[in-house]
Amino acid sequence: MRNLLITRAALALGLAFAPGLAAQAPAGHPHTGLEGRTLHHGDRVWFSGQRSIGADEVIEGDVVVANGSLTVSGEIHGDAVVGAGNLVLERGAVVYGDAVVTGGKLVNNGGSVLGKVQEGTPRSKAAGATQAIHMRRGWLGALGQGWAGLVRTLSLGLVLGGLGLALTFYGRSYLEQASDVVRRAPLAAGGIGLAANVLALPAFLAGIAALALTIIGIPLLLVFVPLFWTVLCALAGVGILAVAHALGERTAERSGSYEPIHRNAYSYLVTGLVVLLAPLLVSNVLVMTPFIGWVGGLVGMLAGTVLWLAASVGAGAVLIVAVRAWRERGYRRGWDGMDDLGTGSAHTA
Repeated sequence: MRNLLITRAALALGLAFAPGLAAQAPAGHPHTGLEGRTLHHGDRVWFSGQRSIGADEVIEGDVVVANGSLTVSGEIHGDAVVGAGNLVLERGAVVYGDAVVTGGKLVNNGGSVLGKVQEGTPRSKAAGATQAIHMRRGWLGALGQGWAGLVRTLSLGLVLGGLGLALTFYGRSYLEQASDVVRRAPLAAGGIGLAANVLALPAFLAGIAALALTIIGIPLLLVFVPLFWTVLCALAGVGILAVAHALGERTAERSGSYEPIHRNAYSYLVTGLVVLLAPLLVSNVLVMTPFIGWVGGLVGMLAGTVLWLAASVGAGAVLIVAVRAWRERGYRRGWDGMDDLGTGSAHTA
């Protein structure tokens, strides 16, 4: 009885950020008869002792007694797992999930189990399966959630690092120009980037409508749909790299190691990516920490927002550089357009 709750918003790179695992009452089994009863959210885990769930208690989660016995008179909207002891179900008790007893037996005095009933020794396959199930939920599941988040964050760093390596090798001048725009005109770049966020979906729908109206354009939809989002993700990725490069430069200046004559774009990118992704790594570590996992969730939300803003500002800077390059190649001769920062001063090409 498990439910996967996905809580991370996807960045423009198409990467989702951090899933959470939580137990809940299975579909089709709503809470009943809660009047005068106490509802407890979350799992209950005891390592030893003789434990009990009173007739006036409803547990919205799993109940685990690692080494002891459990007596249930109320309701458990999850699994009931007992090791080295007995599971006793009194009259009226209900377990909506599985009842798993290892090293003891199930004593049913009039209760009911809506899931599976498994009894055996601690070395049985059922015990191993139960351990695998419960490692993915409750406070134990926070470990898996945190590790998964760490893997995703590191994977994102590797993807951005590889893209940055290629961009620095083949288009270093454009990357440095976009980085300069980020540093010198962040508001202008941010405004254009936010406008691109707003206009992306309407532009996508308009493109689909335009192609669908023509017989020749209908086959092109198979190319347009993936190509549109690929270009958008690439723009966001390059934007993040532009911001990372700017952060790396700023960090080098503060540390006194910045030498304009010997600029090292690779080191700037690495430094900037570490600065941008470090909060995500910290949030994943906090999620794995007992009692303060909620702090990790808050830090993760803030880190995701910062990364989205970096992608938006950087994408705006990339668009400004693209317009500048377009003008310099003579595609818009005689047009009074943007200055070197794209901030609006007139210049005749």
